[in-house]
Amino acid sequence: MTNRAINERGAALIVAILSMVVMGGLVTAAFTTTWMEFRLADNTRRAAQAFGAADFGLAETIDSWNVGVWNNMDVLDSIAVSGTSSYGHGTYSGYVKRMADEMFLVMITGKDKSGNNQQRVGEYVRLSGVMVDIQAALTVQGPTTIGGAAQIVGADSTPSGWSDCPPPDSTQSGIRMPDSSLLTTQGGCSDGSCIAGDPPLEEDASVTDSTFSQFGDIDWGELATYADTLAPGTYSGINPVFDGSGNCTTSVLTNWGDPLNTSDCSDYYPLMYVPGNLKLTGNVGQGMLLIDGNLEVSGGFEFYGVVIVRGRLSSTGTGGHFNGAVMAQNVDLDDNKILGSALVQYSSCASNKALKGASVAGRLPSRGFVYR
Repeated sequence: MTNRAINERGAALIVAILSMVVMGGLVTAAFTTTWMEFRLADNTRRAAQAFGAADFGLAETIDSWNVGVWNNMDVLDSIAVSGTSSYGHGTYSGYVKRMADEMFLVMITGKDKSGNNQQRVGEYVRLSGVMVDIQAALTVQGPTTIGGAAQIVGADSTPSGWSDCPPPDSTQSGIRMPDSSLLTTQGGCSDGSCIAGDPPLEEDASVTDSTFSQFGDIDWGELATYADTLAPGTYSGINPVFDGSGNCTTSVLTNWGDPLNTSDCSDYYPLMYVPGNLKLTGNVGQGMLLIDGNLEVSGGFEFYGVVIVRGRLSSTGTGGHFNGAVMAQNVDLDDNKILGSALVQYSSCASNKALKGASVAGRLPSRGFVYR
């Protein structure tokens, strides 16, 4: 006869407890797995936000290249940048460092919205020059009047005190325009003797609207976005500006460098844009000047570099002295009047320095990189 346990009370409880332990373990494992997946997904999301902020900051820095400041840094100098990514999903900070004459390193660290995750990206960029069609001291499209003691000179000239210029280049035309019948000479220039160059007057049908608005791969509108914008009006205080230590203060819009080579602003060649009419009296400046309106100059104002006027150019009385190249489209077909003692003197050195100062950053293919 088989012996059987008489009292089996408690077995069900043990089974129930074991079942609860197993179920608890399964629930805990499932919860832990879910929590880990959630944390992993959250970390991935935050890392993506940080990378997005870094990538946004990199593109924003390059696409809004600060021509007036970064182009004038010394080699191995760096300037900090920072900002917020689109829709406020993160922030970025970093620097622009000049590695060589035309080579820069842009290094950006992006952080997610919480600031707990960060990603770092960098890219090398190279300056891309602005290609302006300069073939004369003065290039015009509309009616032009030259008179008084004005002079237009196409012979290449090195500005006084500029010791780092190459030897003078070949002589350019004095005036270049699509229709020579639009030129009027009067007074002391009635015989055209005030215009010198090779040739003094060049009739060139290729001078069209695009001559004044398309500069290689960049057009007027895009170039203007890179420039410092000066409000239209009358200015008599265009002069170098310095801080308490004598350093050039490039943030002041009426500081257009020091072409007389007497200060820390000598190597500052700003790109300036005026969305309207501008009148200048006295003092000095250098760089590249874009006028989306009329330009009136008097009081012996001196400018070294490239001037492009989409409206009418007027220089009278103690006229302005332009060393470099002047281009006046004259879109309203009112006369460009260069009278008084005005001077337009071609200078390849002043023009090239101005165009170099106005250069914008171009990305190098396959040069971006990420720090993990």
